[in-house]
Amino acid sequence: MEIHSWDVDKDEAIRIQNELKGKVILRNKFDKIEKIGAVDCFYRDDEAKGAIVICDYSTLNQIEVKTVTAKVKFPYIPGLFAFREGPVIIELIKKVENYPDVLIIEGHGIAHPRRFGIASHIGVIIEKPTIGCAKKILYGNYTEPPSFPCSSTFIKDEEGEIIGHVLRNYQKGLLFISPGNMVDLKACLDIILHTLKEEYPLPYPLYLADKISKEEI
Repeated sequence: MEIHSWDVDKDEAIRIQNELKGKVILRNKFDKIEKIGAVDCFYRDDEAKGAIVICDYSTLNQIEVKTVTAKVKFPYIPGLFAFREGPVIIELIKKVENYPDVLIIEGHGIAHPRRFGIASHIGVIIEKPTIGCAKKILYGNYTEPPSFPCSSTFIKDEEGEIIGHVLRNYQKGLLFISPGNMVDLKACLDIILHTLKEEYPLPYPLYLADKISKEEI
């Protein structure tokens, strides 16, 4: 779809989210996953360095890496993260030669006050499957999963609707996972589980993107 302006104020940003959230598709719109991607950004002062990593889905071997550094204009406002990081992510996606079948984005999908976190926002713009994966919860209620690795529980809204998963990684920390776009609740958990490695606290492609984004700007 055509990209809206990112240069907006808080009220306009919320209006855009409310306008676009109806475009989210919570069904799997992919067949076989051959390439998995992940994107993350690191901030220093008013600059953001973003990294996108593409891996082979079956082996998790790295296929491609691209980075972008850009000035950040939008302030940090919880629930409006897409307007801060979105322009960088879109530029990264434009540079990719090996387009992923599914993209993991550091942040939230529908586990968001307006059901439209950064993973949903980017997914709607690029019209591709996306998953949100974060280290902290933004919205919803949950019970901690059991203490063993790869255990999970649901994230639910105030009405009890399931909007995501809480997953315990191999380091016993928690990951908050939700569908972004074109991925259902079951698949988003299955995909993240497939990409976890015992050595790393994040899904492996996201771990790589996080590490590369933190290299010297």
